[in-house]
Amino acid sequence: MATTEQTISLDGLKVHFWEDGQGQARTMLLIHSGIGDARLHWGPALPILAEQYHVLAPDLPGYGGSDPLPQRRTDILLHWIKSLLDYQEVEQAVCVGNSLGGLFARLFAAANPRYVPAVILVNGGSVPDLPGALRAAERIPLVSNFIFSRLGSLATSPETLRQQIHAAGVLNDSFLQAVRSYAPAFAATMRMLSGSPLPQAQTPLVPTLILWGTEDRFTPLSEAEAIKASIPGAVLTEIAECGHMPQLEAPDVFAWQITTFLDRLHRPPTPPRSSPNTLRNAPG
Repeated sequence: MATTEQTISLDGLKVHFWEDGQGQARTMLLIHSGIGDARLHWGPALPILAEQYHVLAPDLPGYGGSDPLPQRRTDILLHWIKSLLDYQEVEQAVCVGNSLGGLFARLFAAANPRYVPAVILVNGGSVPDLPGALRAAERIPLVSNFIFSRLGSLATSPETLRQQIHAAGVLNDSFLQAVRSYAPAFAATMRMLSGSPLPQAQTPLVPTLILWGTEDRFTPLSEAEAIKASIPGAVLTEIAECGHMPQLEAPDVFAWQITTFLDRLHRPPTPPRSSPNTLRNAPG
């Protein structure tokens, strides 16, 4: 089934998302980062994942075709994600988040374990320790406008993207232009994180895969190790010759790593083999 484009209304807000794999038994929710919309992040990998999963890839509020939230608060964003799953009558969805989307996937999984059987963090997912000065600046309009606008420009600049993306073919003019157009949306997302408290539940208590492109010079492998240490039982898997967005740089490998991890969770355990002594002593 081909990837389709959907637009719905949730609590009076327009929500735009991409969908594929309708009819598959299990659902996967893809959460993009702050430097682009769902199509930019997941386009190549989405149909591959849809071979085994019903895949939903929404534009987060203020991105792509989705309306911004009336109040920029992290808890409202998490409620928005839950409302989307409820609208789609999805009882459980594996959450996959890239970069900043990894943080949102982590927080949603921690707060809603009934909805999330597993979570996958892709070159992201650390809980930010934002400086107090940044939080204070968010309350001063003129200062915050300048600071967050500057953050948006830096995060979407070609120089930053060259630190993140290892596969040169991804960094074409159309990609750079598309990312650049999301500088204001990234700035608004950072203002949300600075201006609203994060939920207390921050540690997923479900199977967690940390998937990391090893050539990411912006968020190095040491950050992945720190995330792994913060989540009990988390598994860290590296993807060589990839940077910050392995789903674009090597979509087949990216999808294979995800489906392999999830298949192991659903595979029944192999019974232990009988030892020679056990066979020898068995009653005949």
